[in-house]
Amino acid sequence: MPEVRTIESHSTAVELFRLLDREPRPSAENSPWVMANMVSTLDGRAALNGRSGRLGGPLDRAMFQAIRALADVILVGAKTVRVERYGPIRLSAGLQEARRESGRTPLPTLAVLSGSLELPEDTGLFDAPERLHVLTGSSTPEAARRALTDIGVAVEPLAGVRSAAEEATETLARSGAPMILTEGGPGLLGALLASQSLDELCLTLAPRLVGAGLALLDRPDLDPDRWTMARAWAAEDDLFLRYLRPA
Repeated sequence: MPEVRTIESHSTAVELFRLLDREPRPSAENSPWVMANMVSTLDGRAALNGRSGRLGGPLDRAMFQAIRALADVILVGAKTVRVERYGPIRLSAGLQEARRESGRTPLPTLAVLSGSLELPEDTGLFDAPERLHVLTGSSTPEAARRALTDIGVAVEPLAGVRSAAEEATETLARSGAPMILTEGGPGLLGALLASQSLDELCLTLAPRLVGAGLALLDRPDLDPDRWTMARAWAAEDDLFLRYLRPA
């Protein structure tokens, strides 16, 4: 049975992190626990005016930070980096301390999956190169890879034998990341689902109907698997859901 509860609308990110960190998330050697955190409108849209961050309110933003704090690595696609204007992952001092207390490093690493290495330079993405990992195809021009490694960014070419999403999670696991969080976009989420690499979906259901826009998923060929609900938290008009991949 799923855990069902009402949470306070003024819950802090640290309070939410401590609740979330009690949930079991097993991982094995070279086989990480892969989770996704997405927000959706009531009609299945993942963005408002092109940006997912505009869908949620203050509590959703606190939940977003709390879920980030669970991860060793946050994996996103290059298009999401450009659209959402990603910089280095930042957490509050309270969340960093909570991570230390749980045996984690203070901050997670950001991993970007990019086929072209055309990454924005005006978002602060490269401000903390030691916490940036770029995964790309083996055919990416050497000069583009060298430009990143020269500033301290770790660049990992993927073999291209299987899907890029599947190889990316395995590569990150080998580098010491037992818990991987993806924040999308829809293409990366669909690829992880298609390769059965995703173990957990955290889904915020925002109380909006927008009629059009970016869909939560961009993958028409998925098997219609039935996922298991593990958590349903309600706060005012928002729902915070947790689903686990079927065994």
